[in-house]
Amino acid sequence: MRFYFSLLFCVFFFVVKAQKKEYQAILLDAKLVANADAVVRLNATTIEIAGLESLKQTHKRVVTILNSKGNDHLDLKVYYDDKIKVKNLGAIAYDKFGKQLKKFKSGDFKDMAAVSSFSLYEDSRVKYLSYIPNSYPYTIEFYYETTTSNTTWIPFWRPLQGYNISTEKSTYDIVYDSALGLSKKEKNFTGYNILDQSKNGVVSYIAENLEAIEPEELSPDFRSIAPVLLIAPLRSHYEGFEIEAGDWETMGKWIYDNLLSGSTDLSEETKKKVLGLVEGINSPLEKARVIYNYVQNNTRYVSVQVGIGGIRPIPASEVDRVKYGDCKGLTNYTRALLEVVGVTSYYTEVYASANNQIDMDKSFPSLLGQANHVILNIPIQNNKSVWLECTSQSLPFNFLGDFTDNRNVLAISPEGGKIIRTPKYDPLENSQVVKANLKILDDRSVVVNAKVISEGLRYNKRYYLEKETLLEKEKFIKSQWGHMGDMDIDRMDFHNDKESVSFTQEIDFRAGNFSSVSGSLLLIPVNTLNKTIHLPQRYRNRKMPLEIERGFSDNAEYDIHLPKGYKLESTPDNLFIENKFGKYSADIEKVSESRLKYTRQFVVYEGVYPKEEYADYRSFIKEVSKNDNAKIILTKNN
Repeated sequence: MRFYFSLLFCVFFFVVKAQKKEYQAILLDAKLVANADAVVRLNATTIEIAGLESLKQTHKRVVTILNSKGNDHLDLKVYYDDKIKVKNLGAIAYDKFGKQLKKFKSGDFKDMAAVSSFSLYEDSRVKYLSYIPNSYPYTIEFYYETTTSNTTWIPFWRPLQGYNISTEKSTYDIVYDSALGLSKKEKNFTGYNILDQSKNGVVSYIAENLEAIEPEELSPDFRSIAPVLLIAPLRSHYEGFEIEAGDWETMGKWIYDNLLSGSTDLSEETKKKVLGLVEGINSPLEKARVIYNYVQNNTRYVSVQVGIGGIRPIPASEVDRVKYGDCKGLTNYTRALLEVVGVTSYYTEVYASANNQIDMDKSFPSLLGQANHVILNIPIQNNKSVWLECTSQSLPFNFLGDFTDNRNVLAISPEGGKIIRTPKYDPLENSQVVKANLKILDDRSVVVNAKVISEGLRYNKRYYLEKETLLEKEKFIKSQWGHMGDMDIDRMDFHNDKESVSFTQEIDFRAGNFSSVSGSLLLIPVNTLNKTIHLPQRYRNRKMPLEIERGFSDNAEYDIHLPKGYKLESTPDNLFIENKFGKYSADIEKVSESRLKYTRQFVVYEGVYPKEEYADYRSFIKEVSKNDNAKIILTKNN
């Protein structure tokens, strides 16, 4: 095995050396440049697992940055701690002709704590290089070697690394002791130039000439469509423990017994305090509410991603002492407090992302690589659960928000691990209701008394406003309704009802140039406070499916008072639309000669649809937008 690795290692560096003349950006294949901000010229990862407690990784990445947007793809950093040693760290910058501009040694990299100023995490560190180019395109060659006795984490292979970045060549080689074994799973390989050259004791893949994918509006999350190779050892070592791979139940049992067990000890003083907090309360749910409130008011969150700061939580007693922790520490601390008051809860691993709902793979158990965050699950009757985001000092009890909603997660109990799903917020739950009284004046201005009620994930986007400054609140309101003309705000009240997870804004303001004049006619916009402004982009040759990840509903109820000296000439027709994407209704009722009542409902369903149906969706939104922008027409009284 060592002979094979040495031979592979020599070939690897010979190929890299021979390719350096090919770093000239001007020689790039036009197909790789199309739709790309950067091109990965070579991404070579070689891993040697010589034994249960020996893992060596050699990494070399060469990327050509085509424009300023491509700088986001530099990724010149490596994380380490007291168990991971870094050597042979360096980088070389080249101009567009492949001429060397500058060579960086290990000492040129900044070395800092991954979490600064927090002693509990001082062992988690990062070495990184900042590079500012003089011109584009340019190329960076980045390389390092790491060694560790922990053999549990083997990085997954992603030969295509994101939207708008292409790959000229990516190689992934693992040489391992066959007695240890590896499991692997290919996902989304179809249609890509990827070759599997693996054999017993060796995992070997090569990908070449993978063209950049241009994101399209409402296209799926990149991770759900891009090729990835999942890797997990069957036998491995982590922090003094030997791990035997199994299913998720077995994996969860191992985590509980070896990483969580014994981590919930608290001082007698703390136990006495929390028992006093729930004195006289019999309901486990109400006890949990009290404990969650206590954690929110007495701790603060330190951001340490799972995998960087290890996977073992800091003991609850330490978090209790210092009053801060990362997601692992705060979740475990909350679990410990709940244990004291007799409430069962489960430490739960999740891949957290506000933009995308990313599942843990049910059929591929792995200790590391599929989660980056930890939350808390409290089982209650009838297969229902309460969920707690223990890192937040402001989120309501039993509300996760879009950071961890609707995805497969791993709940860990003394009996083992179980893949369960976090709550999904339906379109009618993700609601916004605007109730308003609009008094239109004859000088084309309008006086508005509005109430906006946001619930579900719409609440998640606004509740923070409660604690913002008056200036920030005013900026937010004007960003919402700036299309109404110059605004003078007379009153702003914000109410955060955490019990019902509802956020209410009450705003009184006056806006100038609200209506418009056409000859003798006065034109009044029918929907002013929650109209659909954005029209999805048109594509002549759509390539990606349409994904609406989260549905929502928008409702409006307006009392519209017409200006003196005018009479109603016409109103837009009432409209009702319903299709697979959602439904829309808009009605105008004439209450009196000077008053109209406008009612609107707009619901969009979540779902994934073939690319051929994108045009139908766009037509639906276009029709909604057209009707939202319709006008009420008035004429002057004779």
